[in-house]
Amino acid sequence: MTALGEQWAVARGPLSVATARREMLEAVPRLGPDEIPIDGAASGRVLAAAVVARVLLPPFPNSAMDGYAVRAADVPQVPCHLPVRGEMRAGMAPGAVRISPGTCAKVMTGAPLPEGADSVVPYEWTDRGTEEVLIHERPRRGNAVRKAGEDLSPGQAVLPAGHRVRPTDLAPLAASGIPFLVVGARPRVALITTGDEIRPPGSELGPGEIYDTAGPALEGLIAAAGGELVSRRTATDDPGQVTDTLLSAAAEADVLVGVGGMSVGDHDHVRATVERLGRLQFWRVAMRPGRPIAFGSLADKVFLGLPGNPVSACVTFTLFGIPALLAMQGAAHPEPPTHPAELLEDVEKPEGLETFHRGVLRSRPGKTPGVRIAGNQSSGATISLAHADCLLVLPAKGVRVPRGTVVEVIPLGR
Repeated sequence: MTALGEQWAVARGPLSVATARREMLEAVPRLGPDEIPIDGAASGRVLAAAVVARVLLPPFPNSAMDGYAVRAADVPQVPCHLPVRGEMRAGMAPGAVRISPGTCAKVMTGAPLPEGADSVVPYEWTDRGTEEVLIHERPRRGNAVRKAGEDLSPGQAVLPAGHRVRPTDLAPLAASGIPFLVVGARPRVALITTGDEIRPPGSELGPGEIYDTAGPALEGLIAAAGGELVSRRTATDDPGQVTDTLLSAAAEADVLVGVGGMSVGDHDHVRATVERLGRLQFWRVAMRPGRPIAFGSLADKVFLGLPGNPVSACVTFTLFGIPALLAMQGAAHPEPPTHPAELLEDVEKPEGLETFHRGVLRSRPGKTPGVRIAGNQSSGATISLAHADCLLVLPAKGVRVPRGTVVEVIPLGR
């Protein structure tokens, strides 16, 4: 990146959250398609092509309940006795059983409707007779009958391109008659944590050392966004090691996520390395926590630089990292979803910074959900992440938001 480019990226900041995220989503590349089977592993993937049904579903009229297939006209009043002429089970071919006027046949759930029948009388409305059945409740024509094609028909759109597959989507996808899904490729992500003081969780800590608390959380967030973690690296605050680590990671990943080294301290070298060897599109966003967030590219790979404080890293990755990974997979709506909630307490905030407090939602039947602050809001207080189920979004303007104000909240994966 040229010196002029560096000055431009730094001089125009800090950006608003919306502006920074919009610029990032416009800049990140869209990865090519991938073909995967329709199974549990497809949950969370983003459709790169619309799914269109190839089959008629159900392929024939069938019974929605266990009972007796009848002609409704043969049950003009109840109680009524009808002779039973056969049984239709699931898996039998349509037409295998036929009823004549004034008779009925047993039929099981999912079985083709016997020829000549137009309704099903559930077992609960009968005495469950075998040779002759006593019907004590009159069915309407079409009762408990699934019509052919009432669920899907050939050419019908099942789900659009850009849709992120949910576990419940797998049923209609499997029913559509297609053998595979075309989805956006999973972004390969390299996670780089920097700092002389960082040690793996559970290791022996020396004087001045701390555990890497952001790294494990970010690994989980990357996976939740559909990313594939291909590299997990650490670097000390040595400029040469930072450079080597970033370039090595760029050789095997689509996205570089740096944790720490984003600010203006004497030993913050990550941002400076990206400025020198790549391109920094923006640095600093008018938000708290997470102001020193950076976005750009290094070795033609997406670079996202997060603050070193664990809460700041998690919040900024939720607001920027997850949308970036979803956009790269082709998601139609990669931005975090928001929902209204009413403040249950006064909240103070810094003027000019959009803030993202960790919050706890309270269900209130018949009313807008309420939200409270989840304990200590320091960017180093990781326990607030465990207690929170949402991010409470407060606007940049103002220093106090009073109780009773309806604000937006971002759910935290629960």
